[in-house]
Amino acid sequence: MKEWIQRKFQQVANDERTLKAKEKLADGGITVPISAAMLMRLFQRQLKKQDQIQNLSIIFQENIIEVKGSVHKYFLKIPFQIKLEPSSANGRVLLFQIHEMKPTNRDFLKKRLFDKPPVTTYKDGQIHIDLNEIDKVKLIPIGTIKQFSIQDNKLRVKIGM
Repeated sequence: MKEWIQRKFQQVANDERTLKAKEKLADGGITVPISAAMLMRLFQRQLKKQDQIQNLSIIFQENIIEVKGSVHKYFLKIPFQIKLEPSSANGRVLLFQIHEMKPTNRDFLKKRLFDKPPVTTYKDGQIHIDLNEIDKVKLIPIGTIKQFSIQDNKLRVKIGM
């Protein structure tokens, strides 16, 4: 009996959260701050040992996300630096343009880093990141990305109806 009451209470609490989320979304949206550490965890979850990517770091600067690290290819350790600029949104997928890439602009590196479906994909020169894989975004059951910007060292994404 006690378990049943707890389940019902949890169900009511979840329904209440969903109603509040729907009200906020209808009023203009909910802004979700995404930190560099959250993006880092997202990338680390999908990187595999055979990718041979090490020392990965993510830093926010003005309107740019900077991804640094090194990759091993043919017994060489190649350091890289990629600057990404958020360009558009499609549903809950955020699209990024490669603003700058050092030391070389090679597709093998872009694919090794960013072509990891379903979370991130690389196609047509753009990087697509599915933000539904981030727990904070997943908590909001409905809505799509309406606005996005980089402010105060966070990627701020507004989800609305």
